[in-house]
Amino acid sequence: MKFFASALAATIAASAFVMTTPPAPARANVFCPVTIATITDLAVLGRQNTYGVLLDFDPGDTASIRMRVDSATTHYAVDFNDIGPIGNAGSNGRRYFVLPPGERLVSAWVQSTGLNPNSRMECPITRPYATDAPAPLNPRTVAALEADRRALRDNFSTKTPTVQPTSFGAASVASCSQPYAPPRAILPVQPDDLPAARAVHAGGTTVVRVDLDETSTVVGAQIMRSSGYAPLDRAALAAVQKSSYRTESFACRPVASTYQFTVTFGGN
Repeated sequence: MKFFASALAATIAASAFVMTTPPAPARANVFCPVTIATITDLAVLGRQNTYGVLLDFDPGDTASIRMRVDSATTHYAVDFNDIGPIGNAGSNGRRYFVLPPGERLVSAWVQSTGLNPNSRMECPITRPYATDAPAPLNPRTVAALEADRRALRDNFSTKTPTVQPTSFGAASVASCSQPYAPPRAILPVQPDDLPAARAVHAGGTTVVRVDLDETSTVVGAQIMRSSGYAPLDRAALAAVQKSSYRTESFACRPVASTYQFTVTFGGN
């Protein structure tokens, strides 16, 4: 049995697999039941220092979340304790907060979630927001984000409840050589050769979604596309678990993310 390698894996000598690494947001239900879809500044409505946030909720009983917000100078905690029933299909919700005069949002992420403010559990950082993040390349994604931001603006009025953040320390400006970088395999492992598969000329492509937490530890692996031959799929999963990764970098901050590990087995 032989394996085919692509240009993406050309730097790996005698590679036995093909790897692709498209940037992908972490799946909320793998890491945290609430993620930030987008945030918009309401200054265009004459509401200085006021921001709207669209939150995505997985199915469950989440009723309270704490969102971390950083300005250029200060760390803030923003608590939303009025989350209503979410339902079995999940949902999204619009919430609003007001920073102190003169402060502007730099980054934000969900820090903890729970049934009430006293029982929240910490979440790995997933899908954070940053004002200087690169714009998405996909036009559909750009259009969807603008629609969400427009809805946040259109649904705000003088009667809309807002939350006042609590400050808890000075913020420091993070710097690094690659502020934004996709997840990647840094020490990929070659799948084992399978004599039984070679004997029957079994081949195909296995695609595995690898879930990484903010420390680059594998916390889950799931076959998204089978080769059609179970032993090959098992060999791909074993290679996934033995490989080492570096999770996504977002504004110089390691965040939980997903990585697509693709293995193509030749049947000749």
